[in-house]
Amino acid sequence: MNGFTLTRDIAAPQERVWTAFTDAAEYAAWIWPEAWETKCEIDLRVGGVFHVESATRELSVYGNYVEVDPIDRLVLTWRWTGETHESLVTIGLEPTDVGTRLTLTHEHFEDDEKRDLHVQGWTDCLDRLPGYLAVAVS
Repeated sequence: MNGFTLTRDIAAPQERVWTAFTDAAEYAAWIWPEAWETKCEIDLRVGGVFHVESATRELSVYGNYVEVDPIDRLVLTWRWTGETHESLVTIGLEPTDVGTRLTLTHEHFEDDEKRDLHVQGWTDCLDRLPGYLAVAVS
């Protein structure tokens, strides 16, 4: 398997973290830096499409939902616009005593270089999530 897994413990309820990944306005608010003016469309159902695009950068990613298990698990394909290769993202959420354990697995990369770029990208994204949730909740 050519992929990676990142785990985060987040001080927010599982339902709240789920919404941050599945509501288009919320996902757009934290997934990329604010200056990128991110837009997002989400059709949250098996076979439904998601599309994330930056208004200030030439970045756009899309895919289809493969599995939607509300508040526990989300599986989706991942393809950068203009590329033919498709990878797979699995997001698992589990309640903990202090919030939620998020486990993100991204796999099926063409090569190690693309995998490593995605490790850095998802690390940056997931580092923004707790701050977004803290502000969005208050």
